[in-house]
Amino acid sequence: MPVCIYSPSENIWGGGQIYIDNLCRYLNDHGVTAVIASSEPQQFSAPAIRMPSVANKKRRLTSAPALARSLKKNGVRVIVLNDLSSLWLAPIFRVYGFKVISLLHLYLQRRSEAGLGHGWLEFHILQMASRFAHRIYSVNKDNQKSFPVPVEFVGNFISSWFFEAPASDEKRYDLGLVARLSVEKNVPLFVHLVSKLNELSERPIRALIVGKGEEEPLVRREIERLGMVDLIELRPWVNRSDLPGIFDQFKCFAITSHHEGFATTLLEAHARGVPAITTRSAGFCPEFVEGVNPVTGIAFAPQEVDSETFICSLINLIEDSASYHKACCNKAEQFTEDRVLGRIQAGIESLIGARATKALE
Repeated sequence: MPVCIYSPSENIWGGGQIYIDNLCRYLNDHGVTAVIASSEPQQFSAPAIRMPSVANKKRRLTSAPALARSLKKNGVRVIVLNDLSSLWLAPIFRVYGFKVISLLHLYLQRRSEAGLGHGWLEFHILQMASRFAHRIYSVNKDNQKSFPVPVEFVGNFISSWFFEAPASDEKRYDLGLVARLSVEKNVPLFVHLVSKLNELSERPIRALIVGKGEEEPLVRREIERLGMVDLIELRPWVNRSDLPGIFDQFKCFAITSHHEGFATTLLEAHARGVPAITTRSAGFCPEFVEGVNPVTGIAFAPQEVDSETFICSLINLIEDSASYHKACCNKAEQFTEDRVLGRIQAGIESLIGARATKALE
């Protein structure tokens, strides 16, 4: 067991958890024995071991030394710290002799007006802790500007099975959103957007929201307040295997988040040939749709939702969405597992040596 992926998250299953689940599986399939350490190992399909709950910073700090000693006894040589919530533990694992890798999904930023990000002290602690990591990989390009040490942008990835041919070509919804119903996803903005579209469109614009979370009551109230009950459908989570069929029903996909890394759902939508709109604050997402040729969507600022020019351009994108199908699929294929996860595997093997990796299997 030369590699352990440390996952501090609890009661969350999103892009970050999907990422490390697939990374762990990929490493094991390619000759690097790996396991995920989590307080909820049953959530993962990849090999996982149970560790004490680390839902808050105090528990993470107090439990890290005992975990480090236990992992050492079991032959672990590399610790992969998943996201910013665990990066600050890098000095502890470094002291215990581990090769430390930081895998970042969200980007390091000072606290924003929306209350997201990090305060002054935590911001600088994370910058300091980064100096103790042997390698830092980031799903989001913005982290290359946030740290005093080199950060390698690897991006997100899409699995090959997501490209399978659709069972139906029926497009039931003009706009779709698949996300946790949480503050950072800013789902009320999506509801407001659909309302504005219906003010200017010559026909009804229908939308679907798929997700669950603490913001669900607020989202439902917004749907009712704006008179969108008959035009916006709200569904709970579906099995991951059913997601391609959900994306196939969209003409256009939307990300309205205050911030993101590189949203898994954006790659999933593109793999199904669906163009997208995304907020400019959503990490690598706006660059992906507008800055990686060809253009496969629109990046926008939240205030533009009240702009007639933006709404008209979105209506045009929706009506012309079929013409983007091939370009979206081709763009998603640039971020395969081998191109993304393979780079992380290569970095791990360079730290401990490929021969040593195989000897420990």
